[in-house]
Amino acid sequence: MGKVIADLAASAASATFNVENAASSVDYVLSKTDGAAGEYLKTDGSGALSFGAIASAGFNSVIVYTGSTTWVKSARPAGITKVIVEVQGAGGGGGYSGASDYAVAGSGGGYARKFIDVSSVTQAVISVGLPGTAAGTSSIAGGDGGDSSWNDTASGGSSTVTGVKGVGIYGNFSRSAGGTATGGDINIPGGSGDNCSANSSMLAGSSFLGTPGLNGRTGESAIQASFGYGAGGPAGYSVTSLAGMPGVVIVWEYK
Repeated sequence: MGKVIADLAASAASATFNVENAASSVDYVLSKTDGAAGEYLKTDGSGALSFGAIASAGFNSVIVYTGSTTWVKSARPAGITKVIVEVQGAGGGGGYSGASDYAVAGSGGGYARKFIDVSSVTQAVISVGLPGTAAGTSSIAGGDGGDSSWNDTASGGSSTVTGVKGVGIYGNFSRSAGGTATGGDINIPGGSGDNCSANSSMLAGSSFLGTPGLNGRTGESAIQASFGYGAGGPAGYSVTSLAGMPGVVIVWEYK
């Protein structure tokens, strides 16, 4: 039968106890300093015992980027090893027409989501798309939105995740095509923007993170703005059209 022999001298900086069995014995050295609440007892593999904090794991923090910048891992909480990145392209602006043509609403931007191991990544370039401008009452087509993206390929990674912009167009009986998305584990294109004439009033292009507004026409239906991120801008038939919604990049950080 094994036995435990302890040397707990009051003057010593640490306490040593010997655990014997039939084959061998091991000396363990334990500091007399008590650990903090919630800590655990650990070994260095050579018999020295000490108290240590339990490492936190799982979700840690989230950042919502509404402007282009750089994600720098060293500036984030220590221990971040993984992220989930969401990128939403900006919506195109709504078009305008007078009494004879169709106005076309802006389309929605594309959306992508990706899980990324950032253990070897030091930073990533983040681009956030600007919304497409409204035609107002002075032109036919609204402006294009801007792409949103995460790119870590220059800093130890291999991921480029992009939500492509929504657009503004002109064309009778036309619809503006939604932006695509690339590089994600999930890639969802934006919705098309409908046309608006004297006899019809439909919706701007939808997006994964935005809700489209209603096209407007004189004497029939009031124009209603889109909201959220990435939706297209409503068109106006003899009423002022509206801009699209901006893009966004959201980074969920994990240890």
